[in-house]
Amino acid sequence: MATPSQQPPPYGSPNQPPLQQQGQQYVHQYVQQNPHGFVQSQPPREGFSDISGGYGYNQPPHSPQPMVNTSSTSVVVSQPQCGPTILVNPAPYSYMTPAVLTCIFCCWITGIGAIIAAAMSQGQASEMKYDEARKSATIAKILTLVTLCCGIGGYVICIVVAVAGSSNKDGY
Repeated sequence: MATPSQQPPPYGSPNQPPLQQQGQQYVHQYVQQNPHGFVQSQPPREGFSDISGGYGYNQPPHSPQPMVNTSSTSVVVSQPQCGPTILVNPAPYSYMTPAVLTCIFCCWITGIGAIIAAAMSQGQASEMKYDEARKSATIAKILTLVTLCCGIGGYVICIVVAVAGSSNKDGY
């Protein structure tokens, strides 16, 4: 260990005050020049070296401030409000397809009436007269079923007559 008499000589010329006093002078001079506090140095321009390190001390490179998430999530809970309830009546099924098919394959007499009732139902539904359209659709449904029954009955009668006619040829 070094004793007080063996202290190394100070680094600097004998005419200058010790280093600690020099640092205090620099800080005092800086505070007088910048009374509002520290001033952030500008980043160096390309091609030039940064000489604004300040009074012989190396400053760390400027790093961006850490991002702080200040957003918050708000949850709003509400109960359903009582209000007017609007009921929408869907257009009724018009039975157009069954009416056409039964008219072609079963009986054209009642089938034409079923097609007319189905067309009326479609027209009234497009005019948003749903009650009248339901009545016309019910008539089309009834006429379609009547046409189907007439057609099935007609086929049964034709088959019976054909069987009976062929049996008469045998002499019975």
